[in-house]
Amino acid sequence: MVNNLSSPPLFRVYGALILVQLIFGLHYLTTSIIVERIDALEWTAIRIFLAGIIMTIIFRHRILNFPKGKEWNFLILLSLLGIVLNTALFTKGLEYTTPAHASLMSCMIPVMTLLFAWFLGKEDMNRYKSLSIIIAMSGALILFGIDDLDISSDLFIGDILIFINFSCFGLFLVLSKSMIKHHSPMGLTVLVMSIGSIILLPFSAKGLYFNYDLWLIQPWWIWFAAFYSIFFATVVTYSLNYYAMGFVESSKVALFIYLQPVVAGTLSVLLGRDEITLRLVISSVLILFGLLLSTIDTKSASEVSQ
Repeated sequence: MVNNLSSPPLFRVYGALILVQLIFGLHYLTTSIIVERIDALEWTAIRIFLAGIIMTIIFRHRILNFPKGKEWNFLILLSLLGIVLNTALFTKGLEYTTPAHASLMSCMIPVMTLLFAWFLGKEDMNRYKSLSIIIAMSGALILFGIDDLDISSDLFIGDILIFINFSCFGLFLVLSKSMIKHHSPMGLTVLVMSIGSIILLPFSAKGLYFNYDLWLIQPWWIWFAAFYSIFFATVVTYSLNYYAMGFVESSKVALFIYLQPVVAGTLSVLLGRDEITLRLVISSVLILFGLLLSTIDTKSASEVSQ
């Protein structure tokens, strides 16, 4: 944790995290619109490639220490988890599932982050946190349709891809915490995004060079959705997330993600892309209740009771 004397006011840090969730809440909708017309993997590669260029230009001077030797291996792992797999599975998942389902699944990020942080010995586990994992996982299973499972359905495939995507991001949040001070929040953002751009380069080259004519015939709202996804939902959100992670715990950063389903679900229902079902309501209650339990500090609770 950064020394409080050099830390910004908490309202600024929390404000940044709230803005991230508002921006990304709309991103579910823009991405689902794009993948209806553009190949999901090609779009992911183009998004990361262009975002990587923008972030390198803007924030390259923020890299405090240029990586050396084995540091590159760890940064490649972070990029695979937080950039390549995270964005590719998210985009592909939205090709099959709905924005409401995907955004609700995002609430599993704090739970998975807590689980990974505990497993790696970075955070303690108490009875409330243990129960939170069980309850939130139950909500996810209900959303998957475990009572009437059809593994061949598009909705199930999309939900599974989104779940794996957010699990990768949860592990990414935990592992990247140790690298923030060494490279700086923005510096680390540039490094992992640049590495991700290089890994995805063959797919972005295919999309930009061989299929450029497909982009030329797209309506203006696809171009707007693409710009929003690249600049706001990638450059701005990743930058603000890393900024916040320089001052608060990774599990607390993940906790703000509960705002995403509020934004994405409301917009999706209003635009007729989703409908409110009993399954969605029950799973929402369980996942959000699991989130609430994960925030309970047993030490604070015992002090209050005394």
